[in-house]
Amino acid sequence: MSNLTDIEREQKKYGSFVPDIPFSSTLIKNDQLELLSNYFFKQQSIYISKHNRFAAYPLHSHQFTELNYMLSGSCRQIINGEQVTLTQGNLLLIGIGASHEIKMLNEGDLLINILFHEKAVAVEWLHQMKNGQSPIIHYLLNLMVNRNDTSLYVLFQVNESQEIQEILKKMIRDYYSTKSYSSTISGLYLPILFTALAREFNQSYNRHAETPRNMAPVLQLIEENYKDISLAKAAERLGYNKTYLGNLIKKTVGVTFTQLVIKRRLYQARLLLNTTNLPISDIAHESGFSNLTYFYKAFKKMFGYLPSEEKKHLNES
Repeated sequence: MSNLTDIEREQKKYGSFVPDIPFSSTLIKNDQLELLSNYFFKQQSIYISKHNRFAAYPLHSHQFTELNYMLSGSCRQIINGEQVTLTQGNLLLIGIGASHEIKMLNEGDLLINILFHEKAVAVEWLHQMKNGQSPIIHYLLNLMVNRNDTSLYVLFQVNESQEIQEILKKMIRDYYSTKSYSSTISGLYLPILFTALAREFNQSYNRHAETPRNMAPVLQLIEENYKDISLAKAAERLGYNKTYLGNLIKKTVGVTFTQLVIKRRLYQARLLLNTTNLPISDIAHESGFSNLTYFYKAFKKMFGYLPSEEKKHLNES
């Protein structure tokens, strides 16, 4: 980990920032750099890397969740306009939409970036954890329902937790292992990490609005029945009046029940497009879409390209 990368050598030589991802994987949004998901999550839901030293990383945001683990040394960041200092053993969660700038790291400062998106979070596990007060559980619930207020950050002081330190080190070790399925195994440590954090830091510092904790049963129901679930069926199963449940979901997460279901169906379709050779019409049907024209329209709106372009888009990312 302490060995210099090519980018680090260049940054050390010239003292200025060298971009570490392709220009095609970035976007200028509101006069600020935004890192896109396509570069990091081609065939996996988790991405781990060492942060390059010897130059400051400019102000940016991203379309995914980032965990910063301070393996050694220290690091100063400006997050949403506030200065935060990480010391050895600290863990920082940076939410989608949060703006942060990382000051220059020196030789002995080793910062590990652990990136993941919502598909790395198992709904079944989240449902089991729904009654917890931990800020990380609140954040993940917001993430799963596509709520907009996810631009938070949470600093976990895990210096004294041997358990959490070991989980993080195992994640990193397995991710870089050359053995089969290593990155998959690394990703499986995420719920273990979140559970340990929730148990140890129940009242940890957090910055966000009230979280839709009562949405976990709704998410679980959609996960298990996305192909044919309706608001009426969901209300009956959960013991709510249909109108009340619909209004509760809209008020709590800002989208309708139908929009949540369509989102889940589209992710299933995308998975089938990448793992099977089924015709698109069959994939639409298997994912819960009865209208092929609507499926094409919804897919294009969600992902920015047509279902027929999925594998091509994945290969080019």
